[in-house]
Order: sequence, then C-alpha cells, then structure tokens
Amino acid sequence: MNKKILASIFVIGMLALAMGYGTYSYFSDTETSTGNVFTAGTVDISVAGANPWTGTYTVADIEPSYTGYINFRVRNVGTSPIVVWKQISNIVCTGGAHPESENSEDPSDTINNIASWIFYDLKVGNDVIITDEQKIRIDNVDNCWIKLGTLKAGEYMDVEQSYHLRPETTNWAQGDKMTFDITLLAVQTNAPGPVGTSGTMILENKDAYWRPITGDGISGTVSYNYETTTKTLSGTFTATGLADGEYDLIYYSDPWPGTGGLVLGTATSTSQTLTGTFTGTLVPSASDTNMPVGVKVWLVPKGAFVPDSPATWPSGWNPSNYLFEMNLINIP
Repeated sequence: MNKKILASIFVIGMLALAMGYGTYSYFSDTETSTGNVFTAGTVDISVAGANPWTGTYTVADIEPSYTGYINFRVRNVGTSPIVVWKQISNIVCTGGAHPESENSEDPSDTINNIASWIFYDLKVGNDVIITDEQKIRIDNVDNCWIKLGTLKAGEYMDVEQSYHLRPETTNWAQGDKMTFDITLLAVQTNAPGPVGTSGTMILENKDAYWRPITGDGISGTVSYNYETTTKTLSGTFTATGLADGEYDLIYYSDPWPGTGGLVLGTATSTSQTLTGTFTGTLVPSASDTNMPVGVKVWLVPKGAFVPDSPATWPSGWNPSNYLFEMNLINIP
C-alpha cells in the first residue's frame, strides 16, 4: 500500500480516537430556583387609628394648678421594626380673650408667653420620659426631638402628654392661648434618628415670673455644633444690651444650684455688644433633670457661676444680669 495512504489512514484514526474521548460524560446535578422576589420593608405608623394622622387636639379652660392631657396610640403598621421620635414645634402664644380681670396686670394684652408657664410631662406606657418633678417647660422642648421607643411590626405604644399650668400663674394669663404642632417620626432601628448636632439657641432676660422680656433690646444667640464622638460642644455666641464687662457662657444643670456644670467660653461686652467663641467637652450631668430632652446654656457675668459639686454662685442669684435659654440644646 502506498505510504501516503497509510499516513492518511493513521491521522484519521488518531482524530477518531480523540473524538471518541470527547464524548465521555460526568456525574452532575442541576437545581434552578425561579420566580425570586426582593421586597423592601415598610416603615409606616398609624396614630390614634388614623393613617395619615390629621388630628387636632384642644385643651381648653385650664386654670392654675390644673392639668390638661393629649393622649394617643402609635401603632407600627409597617413590616420593619422602628424607632419612634416626637417633636413639638411652631409654638405661638397670643393674648386670646382679654377679660376685665386681666387689665390690672396686663392692660394692653401684651404679656402672652404662657408657654413659659406650662410644665410638660411625657409617658409611654409605664415608661416615664419626662416627669412633673423635672419642671420642663413647654417652651424648653420647642423643636427638640424626643425618643419614645421601639416598636416591632404590629406593636403599639400609648403616648400620654400632660400640660400643667403653674400654680403661681396670675391674672395676666387669663384667656391667653398657645398653639403648637406635634410631629411623630418613625425610622428603621439602625438609623441615626433626627436629633441634629448643630443649631441655634435664643437667650433672653426674664422677669421674676420667668417670663421672657422681649423687645427691650436685651437678648442673645448661641450658634452651636456638637461632635458626638468627642462630646465637644463649640460655636459662637452674641448678645446685645448687656452692661459692659466680661461674661461667661455656661452649661447649667438643674436642679438648683447645679451639679456638673461647665464654663464654655468668655467674652467682653463693649458698647453693649458682645461676640465670643466657645468650645468644651460637654457630657450632660447624670443629675441634670433637663435630660433626655437637652441642656441649658446661660450667659452670666464672669465669675458669677463656679462649676462644682454642687455649683456655687459667689455673687448670689441676680437674674436681672443674666440671659437664659428659650429652648434647650438637643444633644444626641
């Protein structure tokens, strides 16, 4: 046989052998999952059985030493566990009705800041968040976010708020009216929450009844930032109308005379104008009855307040020389 033919037969045979090996199979198994669905959880609450909640509450004819209530149930109607926060905001005080009996103390119906004369308590079920003994005024909590608690899907919480008109309130408040908004916020449990780390506090001088004296040219502001990692409170503060001299910006912790307070910064008033900066490590005192809502910051003459346990007031209590908080600094 021709050698070329033999070579061709040999190559064809090798190819056939290779192709034969390629048809070998192996043990295997295949499983297929079909129709898979990804569904995001839902964060949703109902309040007083309504969703959306549009309820309006009226507490009428409250007299000194009397208490009014605003209560409602918050239910988690979503699928995800949530943390519920509450805020009171847009507090507006007006003269309302002006009976003859009010004329002797407020003839022009201009003393209207009844918010400074209403103590605010807050309970969630059996858990007391703000007690009557803390003496938290309703204007203290303006724009402050307060944590109410956690709800799993289907769970609910009963929120009880009480408003006490202080027993020493006199005829100037007759017929006065306060309006405000209540906002509830639900967030997933690992969210940081709505408490901001920066903001502005208003400072005012106040009379013997703790009513802010507005429109007299004496006031101040505190623009602040709170660093949650280092617990550092810093910022700037201003004031107008104060007598010339040095002033301390202080963190004041209730109850009187204060424990665990802090001098944050010092500035000098010249020509009744003051501007200063401040910084300090601020960890609210364990005894501070203003927590968990926030902390008070005051502006007082330099050296008038000495932080200690308890604090001392070397020159005595002279509130006509001080500027006080109109709202609390809402610390996370």
